[in-house]
Amino acid sequence: MTARPGRGEEGAAAEREREARRAYREANAERISAGKRAWRERNQEHIREYRAAYNTEHREEVLAKKREHAARYGARKAAERRRKESKRASSKKYYEAHKAEHREYTRQWQARKRAEDPEGYRAMRAEAQRRWWDTHKDEYNAKLRAQHRENPEPRRAAARAYYAAHAEEMKARKRAYYAANRERVLAGNRAWKEREKRRLDAGLPPRRIRTTPAAERRANTAAADGFFTRERTPDEIAALRRKSHPAVELLQRTPPELVAAFERESKRTRIEHALATDGSYASRQLLAEARRQLAAQQRAALREQRDATENARLDAIGKQVNDRLRHREPARRRHHLDPDPAAPHPMLNPNSTMGMNR
Repeated sequence: MTARPGRGEEGAAAEREREARRAYREANAERISAGKRAWRERNQEHIREYRAAYNTEHREEVLAKKREHAARYGARKAAERRRKESKRASSKKYYEAHKAEHREYTRQWQARKRAEDPEGYRAMRAEAQRRWWDTHKDEYNAKLRAQHRENPEPRRAAARAYYAAHAEEMKARKRAYYAANRERVLAGNRAWKEREKRRLDAGLPPRRIRTTPAAERRANTAAADGFFTRERTPDEIAALRRKSHPAVELLQRTPPELVAAFERESKRTRIEHALATDGSYASRQLLAEARRQLAAQQRAALREQRDATENARLDAIGKQVNDRLRHREPARRRHHLDPDPAAPHPMLNPNSTMGMNR
């Protein structure tokens, strides 16, 4: 009688099988992944249908898992955000407490790197500055614009000094740019002249831009704030109320024709301004023209198709009428002495024994 293997032997066999499978998976990981990927590509429709059916059948369970996953993800992101903020605050606090030491360490590190590899250090610095500029470009330009608005004189003085020192170079650069972009410059000049002409035709003043100094802007802002935020005393309010106003009967309504002309001119001016400044209207007009041409071509093709169908129908009717009403000659009866129906009639060429044929 054969003895059955014990529990220990079965567990050892199962463990050996699991190890063998694990070793096979590790040795053939790429082949197994490629096979699974190929199977998924071949059975995309089946996978989609199976997932849809599973989601429909286990809707509540799927939604609960999604909510649980979203809650875990939100908590994890919040914890990561708090950790980053805490680390940033701690780093800032440490830097403030050891600012001099940090700067000294940075100078030593830079000197050591520069001495070890000058070319590599310059390339590293250039790459770091490029990354910084790509990240802070908008912020830095906005800061420069704000500084220029508050105090434009230093920049203007620097520009005047640079132009005085490089006048010929800048003139040569402008001439070269004009020679390379002549059509573009002339197009810009024409657009400016047309815009100014439209402004004058619409009754608007010419466009003149003048930068207000920072001191004047601050004074205007302070005066406006003082005027609009100052509380009026009861005497001032009473004086404003006692101020004489024109009688109601003296007020006249604006004539309707003037109101209509004003509204008409305002709409025309807004439309002209939009057409002159918004380049998208040109593309819209071209798109509308293309759509109209396409619709006309489609209508013409449909018309030709209908005409061809109608002509074919009329031809079929005419053929039927002609076949029914056309007069046909009766079939020629075959002579009993004529062996060949296509031969001429014997009376057309008689054999006479008289005359010249004798």
